[in-house]
Amino acid sequence: MLPLLTKAHDATSELGLHAGLLALALIALLTFVGTMSRYFLGAPIGWIPDWSNYLLAGSVFVTAPAVTRRGLHVSMDILPSLLPSPTLRKALTALAAALTCTILAVMSWLLLRSLVDAWGSGTTTAAAYPIPRWWLLAVILYGFASSGLHVLRAGFAALFVNPAVYASGPTEGA
Repeated sequence: MLPLLTKAHDATSELGLHAGLLALALIALLTFVGTMSRYFLGAPIGWIPDWSNYLLAGSVFVTAPAVTRRGLHVSMDILPSLLPSPTLRKALTALAAALTCTILAVMSWLLLRSLVDAWGSGTTTAAAYPIPRWWLLAVILYGFASSGLHVLRAGFAALFVNPAVYASGPTEGA
């Protein structure tokens, strides 16, 4: 059952990556259409800036889990490289993973509460062309929660499944 869930999680993250790339292409297209409309027709399309912002926010949070899964976030490994002992590196990895998961879990909980409140109250975004606020909160919640699961899975794998990865220490260019 667990391998099926991890495969589904990975597939959802990859789908999010492609959706985020599509959203970025759509932003470029909308910006082009808006610019051409303003210069050639003398009439800007008013909803394009708002929808470009919504798409940008969405693209960031739907791609975050795939980026987290691949370990492509910016990282600073100066502290692990200064630790001489593989045991200390392993302990630092466990602490960092625990803190990261805690932060992502707290953020996910707060976002879930905000999403439920926005759903119940029917609030919208403060824009010229507003959308229901819970739409954006749902995408942000997905990004944080799914990224947290990837961090948890990677930490578990590094500490218990393949500890040799961390016994050798950081590698050049990694």
